[in-house]
Order: sequence, then structure tokens, then C-alpha cells
Amino acid sequence: MGDRVMGLGERLDAIRREASASGVTVVVDLHGRPVDLEFTREALTLRPDELAGVVRRLADEAAAAAVADGMAVVSEVVPPEWIDQALYPVA
Repeated sequence: MGDRVMGLGERLDAIRREASASGVTVVVDLHGRPVDLEFTREALTLRPDELAGVVRRLADEAAAAAVADGMAVVSEVVPPEWIDQALYPVA
């Protein structure tokens, strides 16, 4: 277990997820922070409020996927019952 735990932080730090639509591509890290943002000509034809909405929606979509990836990495080294207790604490 020691080797897997030692690389856990690096594996989590390396998580990146991407979502694309309407000429916009957003890449986020495990924390949902944007690390890359690209626009094609198609994206530049959108009104500012439409473009902002697309960026927000894609960032949310990519962030959800990044969290799922992070949970998969953590579940390799943390017993499932600990994860369940953290997510669903008993009142």
C-alpha cells in the first residue's frame, strides 16, 4: 500500500478533465479550476451572455468528471466504508 499512497497526491494533482461544445473547450483540474480555455470562430459568434453560459456549463461538466476521477483514485487506497462515512455522516 505504501507505493500507492506515496503517489496519491501526484495522481490527484494530475487530474484534468475537458468538456467542449459550441466552439468552446474548457479544461479544469480536480478542484474545478480552469487550467485551459479555447475558443473557435464558432464561439466568437455567440453573444457575451451566451458565451458565458456555455463556459460555465462546460466548467461544471468537466469539474463533475474530475471529481469522479478523483474519487476513483482515492477509492484505490481508502476503504469504501471510510468514503461512505465521509460522504454520508451519521447524525
